[in-house]
Amino acid sequence: MMEEEELEFVEELEAVLQLTPEVQLAIEQVFPSQDPLDRADFNAVEYINTLFPTEQSLANIDEVVNKIRLKIRRLDDNIRTVVRGQTNVGQDGRQALEEAQKAIQQLFGKIKDIKDKAEKSEQMVKEITRDIKQLDHAKRHLTTSITTLNHLHMLAGGVGSLEAMTRRRQYGEVANLLQGVMNVLEHFHKYMGIPQIRQLSERVKAAQTELGQQILADFEEAFPSQGTKPKKPKVPDNPFHGIVSKCFEPHLYVYIESQDKNLGELIDRFVADFKAQGPPKPNTDEGGAVLPSCADLFVYYKKCMVQCSQLSTGEPMIALTTIFQKYLREYAWKILSGNLPKTTTSSGGLTISSLLKEKEGSEVAKFTLEELCLICSILSTAEYCLATTQQLEEKLKEKVDVSLTERINLTGEMDTFSTVISSSIQLLVQDLDAACDPALTAMSKMQWQNVEHVGDQSPYVTSVILHIKQNVPIIRDNLASTRKYFTQFCIKFANSFIPKFITHLFKCKPISMVGAEQLLLDTHSLKMVLLDLPSIGSQVVRKAPASYTKIVVKGMTRAEMILKVVMAPHEPLVVFVDNYIKLLTDCNTETFQKILDMKGLKRSEQSNMLELLRQRLPTPPSGADGSSSLSLMAPTPEQESSRIRKLEKLIKKRL
Repeated sequence: MMEEEELEFVEELEAVLQLTPEVQLAIEQVFPSQDPLDRADFNAVEYINTLFPTEQSLANIDEVVNKIRLKIRRLDDNIRTVVRGQTNVGQDGRQALEEAQKAIQQLFGKIKDIKDKAEKSEQMVKEITRDIKQLDHAKRHLTTSITTLNHLHMLAGGVGSLEAMTRRRQYGEVANLLQGVMNVLEHFHKYMGIPQIRQLSERVKAAQTELGQQILADFEEAFPSQGTKPKKPKVPDNPFHGIVSKCFEPHLYVYIESQDKNLGELIDRFVADFKAQGPPKPNTDEGGAVLPSCADLFVYYKKCMVQCSQLSTGEPMIALTTIFQKYLREYAWKILSGNLPKTTTSSGGLTISSLLKEKEGSEVAKFTLEELCLICSILSTAEYCLATTQQLEEKLKEKVDVSLTERINLTGEMDTFSTVISSSIQLLVQDLDAACDPALTAMSKMQWQNVEHVGDQSPYVTSVILHIKQNVPIIRDNLASTRKYFTQFCIKFANSFIPKFITHLFKCKPISMVGAEQLLLDTHSLKMVLLDLPSIGSQVVRKAPASYTKIVVKGMTRAEMILKVVMAPHEPLVVFVDNYIKLLTDCNTETFQKILDMKGLKRSEQSNMLELLRQRLPTPPSGADGSSSLSLMAPTPEQESSRIRKLEKLIKKRL
C-alpha cells in the first residue's frame, strides 16, 4: 500500500515538473548547468550506474548518499527561501495594486473636479462675454444718444439765436451762425420723422427765407432808385454844430493817454491770466474755443470809441485809432503768437519768422492733445479778431468826420492776425508732417529688391495712417467753426507730404518687379487715405473740397505713374521711353534718370536711354530752354511746395 502511494506521488511530481520544451530551453539559456540532475531527460538508473560503475565502487556508497542528502537539503532550503520570497512578493504586489487602484480613483476624482471647474469656467466666460457684448451695445447706444442730445441742444439754441440775430439785423454774426446750424442739422436728416426735429428744420428754413427778404429790403431801402449812389444824409447847416466839442479837443489828449495806459494794463492782465489759468478747454462739439480775452478787448474798444466820439469826431478819434492799432498788434504778438507751442528753442523766444522757417530733415517733437487744441484755439481767436477788426474799422469811419475817413486804416493789423492764422496752420502741418517722417525713412531703407510676394499694405503705410487718424479728427473738431481754415490745413499738408513721399520713393533703389507692385499697392492705400483725410474718423461723411481732391489726385497719380514706369520692361528702348513720356506729363531727363536708378540699371545702359529720351522729347518753342521740357508742363507738387516756401520767406522778410 505504501509503495503504491509513493509511486502515485512520484507520478504526480513528474507531472508537475514536466515542463514544455520552450520553458526548458529558456531555463537552460538563463541558468546554464552541466549537472545531470538539471537535464530534462534525466534517468535515475543511468545516473546511479555513473556513480557506481563497478561492485568495488559500492564501498563508498555511504559517502555518496550523504552528499546527495546534503544537496537535497540545500535544494530544500533554496526552494523554501524562494517560496517565502514569492509569498512576500505576492503581498507586496497586492499592496501595490491596491495603492495603484486608490491612485487611479484619486486621479479620476481630480479629473472630474477639473472637468467640473472647466465647465463652470466656460459658463462664466460665456456670461462675462454676454455681459461685455451688452455693455458694448449699451455704450455705443449711450454714446450715440449723448452725441445726438448735444447736437439737439446746439440746434435748438442755434435756431433761437439765429432768429434773434435776424430780428436785430446782425448779418455778420448770422453768417457764421447759419453755417454752424446747417452743419448740425445734417446730423438729423434720418430723424426728420420726429415732429420736433421737423419743426426745428422748418424754423431754420423760415429764418433763411426771412433773411433773404430782409436783406433785399435793406438794399432797396439803401438804394431807393436805380443809378443813385451807403451816401450819408447831409446834415443841415447849423451855426452851432461842433462848437462845444471843439472846446474839448485841445484837452482830449489827457483822455487818449489815459486809455493808452489802461489798454497797456489790460494786455498785461491778459498775459498774466493766460499764464495762471492756461487756455480754456476746447469744446469739440462747437469747434475750437475762442479766448475770452479777445471779446473783453473789443468791448473795451467799443466803449472808448463811443465815449470819444461823443466829445469829438476829429483828430482825437484819429489818435484813439492809433492807440487801438498799437494794442491790436500787442494782443496778436503777446497773447496769440506768444502762446503758440514752440517747435524750436532759442534765446530770443518764438517769433512769427521762426514759425515760418522750415528746416529740411529736422525732427520736431510731436504736439500733445492739449497743444493741438491750443493751436486751434489761437487760430479761432485770430479769425475772430480779424473779422472784428474789420468791423471796428468800419465803425471808426462812421464816427469820424468825412474828411478824416481816409486816415482810418487797420489793414496792417488785419494782416497781422492773418499771419497768426497762417502760422497756426503751418504748425499743425509741420507736426503731422514730422510725425510721418520716420515712416517714409523706413520705406526708403527697405530692401525692395528682396521682396518675394505682394501682401497687405506695408508697416510704414500703417504708421502714416495711424498718425493721420490721431491728429486730423482733433484738428477738424476744434476748427469746426472755421471750416475754411481746416480745408487750408488739409491742402497744405497734402502739398507738403506728397512731394516728400515722392522724394523718398526715388530713394527706394534698386526695386524688383514684385517690390514695385508692393510699392504701387502702398501708394494706392495712401492715396485713398489722403482723399478721405478731411472726413477721416468723422460720423458725418462730407465730400472733400474739389481744390483739395485735385491736389491729392494729381500728386499721388504722379507717384503711381512713376512706379508703373519702373515696372515696365526697359527693352525695347523706344517703347520704354515712349511709355515714360506718355505716363508722366512732366517728363524730363532728371526724373527719367531717377527712374532708371530705381530699376537698378548701370550708367552705361542709362546713357543710351537718356540720349533716346532727348531725341523723342517734344521740341520746345523758340526762345525756350531746350535742356528740359519741364518748363512746358504744369507745375509739379514739388514746384508748388517750393513756391509756397518762397512766399513764406517773402512774408518773413516783410515781418
